[in-house]
Amino acid sequence: MQKPQHYTQWGLSPGAKKRIGKGGINEIKYFPDGTRLAVASTIGIWIYDVQTGKPLDLITGHTGPVNSLVFSPDAGTFVTASDDRTARLWDANTGQHKISFIGHTEAINSVTFGPEGERLATASDDKTIRLWNLRTGEQIAKLEGHTEIVLSAEFSPDGTVLASSEAFGEGGGIRIWDVQTGELLKHFTEETDWVEYIVYSPDGSMFISRDGCGEINFWDANTGKKLKTCEAESWMGDFSPITFAPDENSFATGIHGDDVCLWDIGTGRLLKRFELEVDVDSWPSSVAFSPDGETIACASEEGTIRFWEINTSKILKTISDHTLHCSSTQKTKGKRSPRKTVGTRHPSQRTYFVAYSPNGNTLASSYGTEILMRNSEAGETQTTITYSWEIHRRPQQNVLAIAHSSDGKILASAEDTTKARLWDTQSGRFLGSFVGHKESISAVAFSPDSRILATGSDDNTIRLWEVRIGELYLIGELLFTLTGHTDNVCAVAFSPDGDNLVTGGCDKTVRLWDVRTGNHLKTFTDHTGSVYAVAYSPDGSILASGSEDGTLRLWNSQTGELLETLKGQAEKMFSVAFSPNGSLITCGDNGAIYFWDVQTGKLLDTYKGHTDVVDSLAYSPDGETLASGSKDGTILLWDLTTVTNR
Repeated sequence: MQKPQHYTQWGLSPGAKKRIGKGGINEIKYFPDGTRLAVASTIGIWIYDVQTGKPLDLITGHTGPVNSLVFSPDAGTFVTASDDRTARLWDANTGQHKISFIGHTEAINSVTFGPEGERLATASDDKTIRLWNLRTGEQIAKLEGHTEIVLSAEFSPDGTVLASSEAFGEGGGIRIWDVQTGELLKHFTEETDWVEYIVYSPDGSMFISRDGCGEINFWDANTGKKLKTCEAESWMGDFSPITFAPDENSFATGIHGDDVCLWDIGTGRLLKRFELEVDVDSWPSSVAFSPDGETIACASEEGTIRFWEINTSKILKTISDHTLHCSSTQKTKGKRSPRKTVGTRHPSQRTYFVAYSPNGNTLASSYGTEILMRNSEAGETQTTITYSWEIHRRPQQNVLAIAHSSDGKILASAEDTTKARLWDTQSGRFLGSFVGHKESISAVAFSPDSRILATGSDDNTIRLWEVRIGELYLIGELLFTLTGHTDNVCAVAFSPDGDNLVTGGCDKTVRLWDVRTGNHLKTFTDHTGSVYAVAYSPDGSILASGSEDGTLRLWNSQTGELLETLKGQAEKMFSVAFSPNGSLITCGDNGAIYFWDVQTGKLLDTYKGHTDVVDSLAYSPDGETLASGSKDGTILLWDLTTVTNR
């Protein structure tokens, strides 16, 4: 197990000196002996002591979020499946990596053991199911026939057939496969667009599915006939994956925005409910029974694991500090659905935005519906800003971007509504809203003198607002509405002198504006993909733009001349920042951070440590630390002395 450091130091990549946050939770499983809990998270596998709730270990190795975890029948190993397209076998006692299963071409959504413990089945976004030899890691079979992503696959209790579920297609539903031959035996279609999860009943006579309409259905395993549907009220909504009790007479599932429910297998009758007791629109992402059947644990989207005593329904303990995160089901509905994804900060994909205060003493971060003000050295939370019903008059919204005023006393936030908000950084007090955009605000920036706030929106416009510094009421008039972008505006940044504003959009352009008049000055059209990030160099001479096309482009801010096109291994550039002395330009992609020399265009270093999109980068004012915020639900603090000294 892990050496005795603080858990913020566990599993760090070279160059990283601290991690803030434990990442989001996708699945939880008790160890077979009942003493520990395994948590498949966005950054690795956390191991907790069940009695104390304390973390014991963080097992890292996957380069993407871990979606699924299952223990072998002999309890000696467990296997995980990840967005990084691999499944991995681990020693359950030591956490040592033993074998990788490589072959899928897209993310793996679920993994399961054959009942004899010699085979694995994995279900993937690449529309296939693959069977693997557990001992050698070799692929035994590739089951093809699904027309959309495969969300789950499970062996029958006797191991002769495999059931699988598919999303988003007219041919969706449940498929049954012969394990020996790989032949498709049966195809049962649902009345909904997809079946998100399927499990066999312990005796193998039925399988139970949860569909896209939030219903739990029972099917005859031999005929495919629908037998019954759980007696759930229509308001109950979507369900988390199904978990069977050790006595095999009941099963549990969590309900979106509500409780954990215990159901009778034979009748589908609701037996008991365990209340989350949390005042947020939370999603129970995973439920697990203790091996003795006396305790039930639930991980919810807002980042907490709760343990109930089943007989009394009392909460025994909680484990916290995990981050708000979309569960695997929600991730499927957002990230992998056919819906349009808006820029880099679509509401269905929570962002982690970071910003140092001008004096460097405080690191502000936003994730989900919260903004946290932390001591930049110790990482301790000083102020918490939580969006609430009192502010919104509606359910909580995701914070998509934040920015400090030049004196550090005010924080501006952009959110998944049409409003931008101002907050007192010391007290967290709400100071007022700017109202006028017609769609979500994706970007926000203060002018250098903090007298103007710029907001970029999905309504394709930028608005410049008056900020009344030093007055009791800070919210001023709308100064200008800047039009010209033909798609969502993803990024905004003021020049150091405050005269100009640069913006980037999903229309693949970078645009330059005169702040005093609101006039459009220039359009840069070299990018071939959405422009997700823009930044000025500290002296204002260079503009930088990061794009979906995988390039970072440097421009002369006066003439518009393209100075340099920088491209590393990144497929997309999601965030950009200059070092305080202007010598380095840094960008973040889907997990990695790149450092270039501004003068030479030479790639100096690549830091890898995140397992998802790096949404935000912020240099400390002294230039010695870089904070990176990621959709994996964590902030990493990086030591830059080895980069800046080159």
